[in-house]
Amino acid sequence: MIDYKLENGDLVRKGLGDIQLVEGIEAKKQSMMIRLTVERGSFIYDDTLGSRLKLLYREKPSKVNRMADVYVREALEPEEDIEILKVNVKWLDKKKILILVYFIWNDIQDSLEVVI
Repeated sequence: MIDYKLENGDLVRKGLGDIQLVEGIEAKKQSMMIRLTVERGSFIYDDTLGSRLKLLYREKPSKVNRMADVYVREALEPEEDIEILKVNVKWLDKKKILILVYFIWNDIQDSLEVVI
């Protein structure tokens, strides 16, 4: 898997202006990050792209962990080549939630951190 490297929503360029690429597990993690951070329904060309993770702020504290798992799995469903092992939630403060997604891709076990 190869993709253009993104940082803060912009293409990353090399020293001479060429666009930098990411491949392998880093490209997969970037694809997952996009699906988890874009608000579901906000992309006009694909209304199923994205997640509903921002709805966690409205959930009762007792339901946040379960709903985070549901929202992550829903957003990453099109990524058929990954297996989600576990989703953990940690409140950083009242306005930031850290979502840790543990997954397997091509026999590589890794994790992804998403702050919403």
